[in-house]
Amino acid sequence: MTIDKKKFWEDKIIGWEDIRYKRDTTNFNIFENFVNKTNKTLIYRLNTAFKILEPLLKNKRIVELGCGSGFLAERIINSGAKSYIGYDISEKAISRATNISKEKKINEKAFFFSKSIKEMSDIEADYVFSLGTTDWLEDDELDHMFYISRNSENLHSISEDRNSLPQLLHKFYVFLSYGRKTDKYIPRYYKTEKISSLIKKYINKPTFYFRNKKMSFGTFVSTFEIKEYK
Repeated sequence: MTIDKKKFWEDKIIGWEDIRYKRDTTNFNIFENFVNKTNKTLIYRLNTAFKILEPLLKNKRIVELGCGSGFLAERIINSGAKSYIGYDISEKAISRATNISKEKKINEKAFFFSKSIKEMSDIEADYVFSLGTTDWLEDDELDHMFYISRNSENLHSISEDRNSLPQLLHKFYVFLSYGRKTDKYIPRYYKTEKISSLIKKYINKPTFYFRNKKMSFGTFVSTFEIKEYK
């Protein structure tokens, strides 16, 4: 079976966001309740990404890959960014992001487009970032992502390949939840050397890593130094 990635995300993204970011626990199953109580990594990741970018935003062009409903767009624009552009494979997420931007009155500076990574051409921006998008990319897509971002500073969160209990639980959860039904279309875990090699290949800058126990096995990878955040 070949998974239709676009359909997968059209069916999944809105409910997933409502559970993970809006904290709507109405439809939680037993295992999701366990995960929700023990793992707040995604909220921390979202807030930390903004803290990292905040002092750099003034008059800068920002692009987010895999933006979903664009939950950081308002904060980015209100912190002085010249523009924010979000891309996501899901049209439903882009539609909601566009509506939110109009409600927040940032739609003159924030723009959203439904595209997959492979459909995108060279990005013109000062900073390109993503939160978890790399987890769902195949090697050719990952390669293309860094190629089209080569003229920008990069900040991406990855799931780092570690032999840890949280990661084992995560693998078990995603397999039971949907992996067994989607031809093993599940998140990927990366060795940092793989990401560093792509940054060196296309961007030719040093690679910096940011880790915090609040992100479990999540790791920020960047082309610029990141200070420590609690």
